[in-house]
Amino acid sequence: MAVKTDPTESLRRVPLFAGLDRKELEMLGKLIKEQRYQAGTTIVKSGAGGHGLYIVREGNVAVIRDGQRVASMGPGQFFGEISVLDGGLRTADVQAESDTVCLTLVSWEVKPLLMDNASITYKMLLEMVKRLRAQAPDERH
Repeated sequence: MAVKTDPTESLRRVPLFAGLDRKELEMLGKLIKEQRYQAGTTIVKSGAGGHGLYIVREGNVAVIRDGQRVASMGPGQFFGEISVLDGGLRTADVQAESDTVCLTLVSWEVKPLLMDNASITYKMLLEMVKRLRAQAPDERH
């Protein structure tokens, strides 16, 4: 079952973009591409360089770490939101369990937008700081 939303609404659900207003989300939304994957296809591979965010629009995916399925995701869920910024290595495989459509946002298209729009960059930075604080409450200085 497909999620019947425009790319802007899909981006709004990603915590990294939670602080952005509609105009800023629309700017990012213009960069989104749709990718189709057949059932059984590996969408991202553990240890590979990460270059983007994926939002599941249709179908289902499995997240596999060290040979063990650790999560399943369906329409409206997402993965790779940090890689859209840092291009860091993937920590798990993500495999299409059924024919799947993902909306993708790649880092090399996002970076110029961030360089030219300090407001977007700052709001995303604030979301990252919130996430870091929530993960390590005993390590605050």
